[in-house]
Amino acid sequence: MLMQSVNTQPPSMLKAEWDGITVEYGCMNAIGEFDFAMPKHAISVAFAPHDRVTWSVDGGTSQTTALPAGSVFIYSSRDFVWHQRERESEYINLVLDQKLLNQVAADNGLPPNVELEHRIIFPDPTILHTAQLFKSEVLNSGLAGKLYTDSLKNLLAVHLLRNYTGTQELPSIEDSPLDALKLNQVKDFIEERLAEDLSIADMADVVHMSQFHFARAFKTATGQPPHRYLTQRRMERAKVLLSVTRLSVAEVAYRVGFYNTSHFTSQFRKATGTTPKAYRDSF
Repeated sequence: MLMQSVNTQPPSMLKAEWDGITVEYGCMNAIGEFDFAMPKHAISVAFAPHDRVTWSVDGGTSQTTALPAGSVFIYSSRDFVWHQRERESEYINLVLDQKLLNQVAADNGLPPNVELEHRIIFPDPTILHTAQLFKSEVLNSGLAGKLYTDSLKNLLAVHLLRNYTGTQELPSIEDSPLDALKLNQVKDFIEERLAEDLSIADMADVVHMSQFHFARAFKTATGQPPHRYLTQRRMERAKVLLSVTRLSVAEVAYRVGFYNTSHFTSQFRKATGTTPKAYRDSF
């Protein structure tokens, strides 16, 4: 018997887009019987547990199962439809651009036009952790910046290719460090643009590398991923500005790439153990 659709309204949702990925975070308010199709080629994580949910794939027979908190879904090209829930649901959808996946695959020696396997309601700590970090970025309007979300996006893409494409293992790639000339070029580029919202692609373009090879080579050369190195350099510049100028804390924050003073203060305390004001007062 067909289920009667009693609520076909979309869930309340926040949406953010970064280069190569779209993130949707929200709550599905519909309970009882309804029909709601999930986006194809998305990776979803359900944050709230359910004792019973009813769903179907590609118009097949409906199934009723439990839904543990943190369950992951990879829809691939399949039509996944929710039919019934007994409580509201909190979730996130992560949609990676196919061009991005193809590029990461090519950079790792895999065939082009790679496709993720369809798999639903399973645990994956890496995907769950990445989803939680993206959730925080959506709720905070991308406060951490493009370099941070680039790192999350690349981590997710490599993890998916390694585990959900039918490939048993990605080819081994030697992580050669950037040579001294290229490393200095990138460092100079960063120093000149600390106030800008830099991306991994921006840095990789300086030395004419793909962003995926660049991120690995940079970490091998410096011992830090690009976003952590950038944050460290911003904090060092901020300490100089706080000690030798009378610029306001807000102006210092702006000059080192933070457009939210509270976020700057939080990061400064994390890096130094004290607030910008207290650091200045110590001189």
